[in-house]
Amino acid sequence: MAMTLAQACSEPRNFDQEIRALDSLHTIMDRTLLSLDSSTLDISDSITRQLTYIQSNYQGEIKQSTARSLLRYGDFRNKASNLVNWKDSLRTRKDRLENEIYTFRSTLADRATHDGTQREITELYADSILKSLAVKEQQWHTKVNEWLQIQQETIYQWQLANDTILFWCDSIPQRKQL
Repeated sequence: MAMTLAQACSEPRNFDQEIRALDSLHTIMDRTLLSLDSSTLDISDSITRQLTYIQSNYQGEIKQSTARSLLRYGDFRNKASNLVNWKDSLRTRKDRLENEIYTFRSTLADRATHDGTQREITELYADSILKSLAVKEQQWHTKVNEWLQIQQETIYQWQLANDTILFWCDSIPQRKQL
């Protein structure tokens, strides 16, 4: 009983080390976000332009193999759209995780003795929350790296197909507008 009373009346623990770790998580996430934001996938407009040009200017019947190639080329719009949606999802996940980090950091910085759900903030509790946040941050980084890899593969594949499509477009004379 006396031990419990002594703990209840003791000074809150100094969580400076945990606060620095939380700040590091935040900094690392910001750096990763820069690499995510600097990657663009603006191929949809190009695909639409090329396909519209072919559709408007090609005369005659398109061979089946060419039509399949054009359909595969058009599918890059869907891939690009999916990557944009995934990127938005990654940003949303980052925002949520950042809020968790900020809230916990603020609680520790205020030297609170209890969290928002009235759980006592002990060293074990703080370390478990910090580890949990670090795991979430690592999972987010893994997904960002996966996105970057798929984005690079998509751009590479699109560039190969785009070279062929541009060659086809150059070989199709533009119809004269009346």
